[in-house]
Amino acid sequence: MRKKTEQLTAAIQTASVSEAIKTAANNFLLIDVSVSFWSGVGKFSSAAEKAAIAAGAAADGTRMYKDLLGEYHCHLKSVNEHYRRVRTTLADETIPFAKKAEGEQQRRGKKMVNVLRYPDLSASLIDLKDTAEAELSCFLANYDEYRNQALSANFGVWRGEAERLFPTAAEVAGKFAIQISDPAPLPVFNAQQTANWSLPASMLGKIVERSNSAIAEHLEGAKQTSIDASLKVCEVALKQLTDGKRFNQSIIVNVKREAIKLREMADGYDNDPRIQNIADTMLQGIANVSVVEGWKSNETKKSAARHSAATTVRNLKRMQQSESIAAPEKSEIIMPDIMTDLI
Repeated sequence: MRKKTEQLTAAIQTASVSEAIKTAANNFLLIDVSVSFWSGVGKFSSAAEKAAIAAGAAADGTRMYKDLLGEYHCHLKSVNEHYRRVRTTLADETIPFAKKAEGEQQRRGKKMVNVLRYPDLSASLIDLKDTAEAELSCFLANYDEYRNQALSANFGVWRGEAERLFPTAAEVAGKFAIQISDPAPLPVFNAQQTANWSLPASMLGKIVERSNSAIAEHLEGAKQTSIDASLKVCEVALKQLTDGKRFNQSIIVNVKREAIKLREMADGYDNDPRIQNIADTMLQGIANVSVVEGWKSNETKKSAARHSAATTVRNLKRMQQSESIAAPEKSEIIMPDIMTDLI
């Protein structure tokens, strides 16, 4: 066991910041999508003021919001869901590259995707965009009728204010947009860029060092985000495999999806063997059946998946506390909790 541990530690300590960044630049692209849509909610200021006064309350600060389309709001909701699906799919299939802002729940900005998976992801996003735009076209074709019916049925004495709040069909169309960015490389200096720079070697070295440091911070953040996402789905799997009476297929889908991204992060960045082994355990140990019915009919496989999930949760929590292996001279190497499950 000690020999295996020493070999694993030695493998970890061969990594360096610059080599890890070069590796990442060869394995990842950056992509982003921008999505906008219309909520269909109107702010009724005059109605709110009158309601407050009628109730004997101060009008200041009183707000009233209402779905403008009433019973037809479900049609708009369907369109919005199709538009959101583009952004959700991108988030599911990629790893955030942008740094997380203070207080921000999700990282905004460009996402990392493995170069080998980019063509499929791009095609999927384009298909989703086309479907969303087709849904919008269908909605807009009926929008004026939805508007007229809603005005007649839902607003009573507020109708005059509601009419002013309704946008035209053309204005609604202008509120919807999906923009899928072209893929971009990681912003890493290369020999071609620096070859014509008339700078002293020492200055050039400092520029590259600072650039590497900034990119490494993004990549380390991406790695931690992938670890966190993997831990989340593995904790759900463990809970369901321990206490669950009914299994949802999403357990396996989510574990496989995050395992693939986690393995890509390790293979494409710092070759961290701890993370590689954890990802393999997720794929082969937790997701040891293709459909959840396999656990229902085979207690042995269910027990094995539960054991793998428990081990993986412990090891991912340890990896959350681990320092970067891309700078070993500054790092404390944290080994997995149960080595025999990972080697």
